[in-house]
Amino acid sequence: MVPAVRRSMRVGLAQIDARLGEVEANLERHLEEVARAREAGVDLLLFPELSLTGYRLLHLTSRVALRPGEAPEIARLAAACDGMTAVVGLVEEDEHGVLYNSAVALAGGRIVHVHRKLHLPTYGLFQEGRFFGEGSRLGLLRVAGAEVGLLVCEDLWHPAAARRLARGGAQVIAVLSASPGRIGPEPMPASQADWELLTRSTALLDTCWVLYCGRVGWEEGSFYTGGSHVVRPGGELVARAPYLAEHLLVADLDLGEVDRLRWRLPLLRSERHDLEGP
Repeated sequence: MVPAVRRSMRVGLAQIDARLGEVEANLERHLEEVARAREAGVDLLLFPELSLTGYRLLHLTSRVALRPGEAPEIARLAAACDGMTAVVGLVEEDEHGVLYNSAVALAGGRIVHVHRKLHLPTYGLFQEGRFFGEGSRLGLLRVAGAEVGLLVCEDLWHPAAARRLARGGAQVIAVLSASPGRIGPEPMPASQADWELLTRSTALLDTCWVLYCGRVGWEEGSFYTGGSHVVRPGGELVARAPYLAEHLLVADLDLGEVDRLRWRLPLLRSERHDLEGP
């Protein structure tokens, strides 16, 4: 008898704070959230960008860098991810000493995927280009029978990255973020409105689920709003974590929605690559 194909995935977005430069303390916080997610039956658990290190590292960047395949911190986290996949943010050091702002996926006691941030903002308060190397590769992570594409923060502001993942088969695009907040007169922080515009547009135009996991807390004069959320294919926001508070947001994804929308709205299939001009 052929086993039934699984058509759902339970996701968890661990909207947490991070202590700047304190990897061990942040690791313990991650292990707590992994345990909570396991109890909730989560298949895919996301943490924010640079969740193991904090974001505004500057001169601390090289001090907190890890070689994931050798780091005991990663081994502990991977061992805890039995029966689920967890994606954590960290400073990755490669064999040549180049540092990357990376999202590392762990499952079954091992590293199963690494995404290095492609687009490094270096303007205003952002200084990433001074400390990190640019990633140059996209790939897919398989979780609960679904193809998941990972992006880190600024990557989503460049639509070609998400589009390539979707065209490559991604049913879910997961975004790890540590985007500083802006408060305006409206109940929703202005910075959060921008992110939801981006995630909803991506879910519509790339006909996929979009997960956005942002951090909360204060760090070096900046604050982070949270508002982690889940957007279904077509652009409807179906779940959102609270602002300014730690929270584990759990949601169930119907993977069949991707197939049904792509049949009705074949944007990926009909995209043209033969156009000439600027």
